[in-house]
Amino acid sequence: MFITAPIASIFVTLVLYILQGVVLGISTSIPIYLTSSGATWRQQSVYNCVYYPFSLKLIWAPVLDVFYIRRFGRRQTWLLPIQIVLGIVLIILSFYIDSFINNLCIVSLTIILFFIVFLTASQDVCVDGWALTLFATSNVVWQSTSQTIGQTLGRFLGSSFLLTFESANFTNRYIRTPLSFKIQNTGLFTLAEFVRFWGVCFLIVTCIIAFLFRERTSKQNDDIKRLKLIATYLSIIKLFKKKCMLELTFILIISPFGYAATYYMTNIALVSNGMSRETLGLITMPLVLVKVIVPLILSQTHRPLIWFARLYLPRLLICVLIGIYIYFTSQLVKFPYVFYPILMILFVINETIIYLQLVARVGFYAQISELRIGGTYMTLVSTLGNIGQTVSSSVVLLVASWLPKKHAYSIEVAGCTVIGILWLSFTWHMMRRLQALPIHKWYSVKENERIIEMNTQERSETI
Repeated sequence: MFITAPIASIFVTLVLYILQGVVLGISTSIPIYLTSSGATWRQQSVYNCVYYPFSLKLIWAPVLDVFYIRRFGRRQTWLLPIQIVLGIVLIILSFYIDSFINNLCIVSLTIILFFIVFLTASQDVCVDGWALTLFATSNVVWQSTSQTIGQTLGRFLGSSFLLTFESANFTNRYIRTPLSFKIQNTGLFTLAEFVRFWGVCFLIVTCIIAFLFRERTSKQNDDIKRLKLIATYLSIIKLFKKKCMLELTFILIISPFGYAATYYMTNIALVSNGMSRETLGLITMPLVLVKVIVPLILSQTHRPLIWFARLYLPRLLICVLIGIYIYFTSQLVKFPYVFYPILMILFVINETIIYLQLVARVGFYAQISELRIGGTYMTLVSTLGNIGQTVSSSVVLLVASWLPKKHAYSIEVAGCTVIGILWLSFTWHMMRRLQALPIHKWYSVKENERIIEMNTQERSETI
């Protein structure tokens, strides 16, 4: 059978990740609305603070792992109230969001969106931890598959779908006119209506989960793994004393440098070479299908880190091909019926490899996560990956400002490729060794300590 995990578990985690992705998609779409209202770069930089919670959630993730009400379960103790508050805040925001944007009330909008993203980041910790438990008896890689597909669909709905069908010009020209509907001054919906709809969805989904998908708890699977708050933070410190965790940190932080230029500069380079933003949007829109379908390919693997390593060199190769192709954009664009199809093919191949690597990486996170601090563990390793992506993007964009504008992209693609090849040659055997390690080697508590802890708990239960 292709699906080896319970359908109900896949469904509930997928829906939760979709809701999460929608909020993130909306938060990334708002700067476009602010630009249309005349926001300056300084005002955009203030709004950019709303994304900080996902980089800082490790600070409060242990609190969500440690404190809970046994009756509701470890994850749903926090998940249910967080989603209720999210739904209420989104509904309230929907009545003011147009005014905030039109009047450029940046500070007020930033504070509210910061709180919303904070709740979303907290929801992410809860869902990650719950997913690890739901798929613990089948294949934990399904956690990464559900996360990738769900967040991708949600981000698409909150960004591309919103921007397209909220547009009056698009809907009047391609929907209302062909169907002989009355021309209107708005799209199929307004931004306020869209935000309000998803606020209601949060409330409905929360009620369904509360009544139909109650978290299962047992004394053995609950009390044994329960840690005090300080012990959870100490567990994080202990993890970084392990050689394997230090090696994984090196892998996650340095690996993005090999393809950073292609990942963060390609769209800018295309627009700089004369491609319109609308054309770029049409070219990249089909990639959503790739992002949804591709993760299913690695949903059954039990060696995700090996697949991450195997896919690294092909990704470097496609980065070089894209870099060369874009270098000759000014000459090739004269033949649009050839240029655009080939460019789309290159993008599809690149996006396929990106998402295969993403599923492999997150699948490895799920595989090595210690269930007693599952949400915190997943947050920790995810944060390490985010740091690598953030640092690499900052470096390549900073270096680009020092290079000749016309050739900055090509030079950086070449430089990043060299770095990637050197990194892969240094870490290839390291990744194979890390994948072969017994799972308990990744835990903050040694195996003999875990056995003593379990035996002590069992004796206390018999008494």
